[in-house]
Amino acid sequence: MKALIKRLFTQDIVVVWFVVAVVCALYGVIVQDQKASISFLQNFLFWCVGIWLLGAFFMHWIRPTADKICEGLGWPKGSPFQREVAAADGAFGILGILCGFTHPGGFWTATVIGASFMMFMMGVGHIIDVRKNENRSPLNAGATMYFGLIMPIILVVLLILWDAGY
Repeated sequence: MKALIKRLFTQDIVVVWFVVAVVCALYGVIVQDQKASISFLQNFLFWCVGIWLLGAFFMHWIRPTADKICEGLGWPKGSPFQREVAAADGAFGILGILCGFTHPGGFWTATVIGASFMMFMMGVGHIIDVRKNENRSPLNAGATMYFGLIMPIILVVLLILWDAGY
């Protein structure tokens, strides 16, 4: 059990934020009588975009954690490119957190589009690295890769459902 908890909070933190988002969204639907599309979209934006990406910003920016992330990704330590990735993560993380305190509308739409594009392309980058370089490092070929591919689809579907009135 200790090993599972350690893995969740080191390699697979995205799974934790996903579960938290689902629980909070269900609370919104069941207890607060919110529309499902709004509750799930807002919670996914807050937890799976905002909290996750803001956390990724700090983990990619601050050493020695940044060096450990590079090792976990199978990439060389100290790359200045990592700070650029951190800045993009931080920017969308801030937008995701702000979605937790705003009403649905254009701001949410812009956040979904931008964050989804970034996450999906990062997921594609991980797939390319796995195929081209056989990089199966836990942070490169694990939950982060799948999350980067699946979460954008979930966000876009929820946005469409919200826009359609569901």
